[in-house]
Amino acid sequence: MVAYARAQAEKHGLNGRVNFRQGDAQDLPFDDNTFDAVIVESVTVFTQDSQQAVNEYVRVVKPGGYVGMNESTFLQPDPPQAVRDWVSQEVALGAQVYTAEGWKSFRDTAGLRDVFAKVYPLDVKKQAAETVKRYGVGGITRAMFRSLKMNVMYPEVRAILKEGTSTYPENMSDYFGYGLYVGRKPDRRS
Repeated sequence: MVAYARAQAEKHGLNGRVNFRQGDAQDLPFDDNTFDAVIVESVTVFTQDSQQAVNEYVRVVKPGGYVGMNESTFLQPDPPQAVRDWVSQEVALGAQVYTAEGWKSFRDTAGLRDVFAKVYPLDVKKQAAETVKRYGVGGITRAMFRSLKMNVMYPEVRAILKEGTSTYPENMSDYFGYGLYVGRKPDRRS
């Protein structure tokens, strides 16, 4: 992803204006109070400890700064096991998906205030069509080859993919979506 981001930055004339680094969301390689905003998309669900990751986002944002997350979300508590299985195997590859209340708990515990949350259902078939449109057949083909390479190189990926290809639950959009969650780190005067 870092190589892809660098290629996109170069393509759009942003070399020298952006910096890409790889790190662990649960132990970010930045000093406290470094950034005006932290924006996370589909990262926290893949961490071992989602609360620790959210704590880290808050740690590195400046007082008065914002943390924004776009994360997979269950729209209802206790979705059917078929939905949980499908999300885990086909969409989020073993990720830990929470309800909006679960995400709210992480934000509250990390100390974020002025929280905004909006949850959207996800039509996976429509999303797949939009992904092909966005990346094109060549981009999808490259992603498939990278996936194949990961399948060959990493036993843990093989195990996850081996369990995949389950049947798409009919009522999926009733239970699965994504949430946009934004909160502000209190400034020193708050």
